[in-house]
Amino acid sequence: MLVVIKNLINYTENIPGLKKLRSYLFFSISIAVFLLSACTSHKELVYLQETGDVPPEHFYPTDQPEYKIQNQDVLYIKVLTLNQEVSDLVNSTPSYSSNLFTNEASLYIYGYDVSDSGYVEIPVIGKVEVAGKTISQAKQAIQEKSNIYLKDATVILKLISFKYSVFGEVLRPGVYYNYNNQLTVLEAISMAGNLTDFGNREKITVIRPTRQGTQTFRLDLSDKNILTSEGFFLLPNDIVYVEPTKGKSFRVNIPTFSLLLSSVSTFILLLNFISIQN
Repeated sequence: MLVVIKNLINYTENIPGLKKLRSYLFFSISIAVFLLSACTSHKELVYLQETGDVPPEHFYPTDQPEYKIQNQDVLYIKVLTLNQEVSDLVNSTPSYSSNLFTNEASLYIYGYDVSDSGYVEIPVIGKVEVAGKTISQAKQAIQEKSNIYLKDATVILKLISFKYSVFGEVLRPGVYYNYNNQLTVLEAISMAGNLTDFGNREKITVIRPTRQGTQTFRLDLSDKNILTSEGFFLLPNDIVYVEPTKGKSFRVNIPTFSLLLSSVSTFILLLNFISIQN
């Protein structure tokens, strides 16, 4: 491309009337090359490239991360017995009020908060330590405590505060709630309306707060190896950040470039006019 520009400018040196426009021609062509370099290629827009050669058993990691309950989590706990009156006494909501769990406010009001000390307090049963345990381990701990005070009790335990955040170059950034046992980064981005035209598919960051500190994972949605990444499956309180492409900075600065181009063009035309008058 640079060779073509050089030959074109050298060609104008021998043409009367065009010699004075060499600098303007060089500037215009340089701007055109810059604009073309800012364009996004088709390959940059494709997710999970070359997955056809990957065996199905390698699509997902065999060891999915298992979430451990943290302080301030909200749990749904139900302890069922053969005696309905006892069940209603133990549980914070009666059996006929399951429709109360229909929005975020009701989940917060009727769910069980994990205290700063890592306990949940259940009527009749008392305090049970659940922080640092997986859902299955916490369920077992509540079951063992229930067996002391209740006969033939059955414990139901679910995490209802599975929230995650998606921001950056997505159509609908914000905080979302997941009502499933697992969530992938692709599903999280889909819930946020997918990436914008300026979302960089090669630079996705997953920020994960843990009891030991904050972990970060750099993901490339165009790379099939993302399916085996530790950050592919999200955990509660994860944050997904989508970086912008270089093209966005160019678009943001278009008014500045337009003003600069207009000023330079006016300056060159003015010089040409002065030169002709002289």
